[in-house]
Amino acid sequence: MEGSPSDYPMTTTPPSKSINKLLWITDIHLDRASEETKSRFLDKLAGISYDGLLITGDISVAEHLTTHLAEISWACKERNVYFTLGNHCYFGSSFSEVDRRVADLCRQRSNLVPLGHGEVIQLTQNTSLIGHRGWYDGQAGAGEGTRIECPDRQWIKDFQGLTKAGFFSKLRDLGRESAHYFRQVLPKALDGSKNVIIATHVPPFTQGLGHRGSFCDWNRQPFFSNREAGNVIYGISKQFARRKITVHAGHTHCPVDARLLPNLDIRVGGAQPGFPAFQEFLTIE
Repeated sequence: MEGSPSDYPMTTTPPSKSINKLLWITDIHLDRASEETKSRFLDKLAGISYDGLLITGDISVAEHLTTHLAEISWACKERNVYFTLGNHCYFGSSFSEVDRRVADLCRQRSNLVPLGHGEVIQLTQNTSLIGHRGWYDGQAGAGEGTRIECPDRQWIKDFQGLTKAGFFSKLRDLGRESAHYFRQVLPKALDGSKNVIIATHVPPFTQGLGHRGSFCDWNRQPFFSNREAGNVIYGISKQFARRKITVHAGHTHCPVDARLLPNLDIRVGGAQPGFPAFQEFLTIE
């Protein structure tokens, strides 16, 4: 499991130089890409101009995750790679084992910066970055009454063997974990920056939910949204009305750009498994 602020001291980390051009990618699923497609993607990542890379989850599956992260690290050269993991990154393994392997790799590759350990990344004088993997918490839409079966119960060891009630109890715990994280870290970031970028995998607001070109079905919403985290972010945004917060997420594969408050936006990236693509370049003030 990712660390919470009680496990990791909160730190403010300035980059060696300002990051004014941040490239955002999400849900690239490199395990589904052909070698030729993956090579073209990495070559482009190595050749274009940007100051840092932001990934909001679903990089690969557990078996290939560290290999693909290392390849991204090499392609980015000296540029930092800020990333969260997604649910597919744990497929075939467990939370603890995947997190351990990723932590080992990050100690070897200094430009890999996993988010979710209490850090506030000061990108520029006015803008900081925080993040946490997050998780869908089972509370949106039909909730526990959903008729949809979630494949994560089969593919992630922590969920295998759980009853439906046990599975949803676990989801609520995961939602509370990320909500607690943002409750502790977001105010610290807002105290020091006019603008804060939040990176997370699962959209924390149902307003950010799309599915196959339309709004996400009521029965799918429990596995597509993190309401616990969203409630915390929304409440803090109202307290810091003169600060700007932009949430960047993935998971749904359906692009959405929505404004929830005058100072709170959510942007969800689109994706096509097997064809990794860039979302956009973020111009950082």
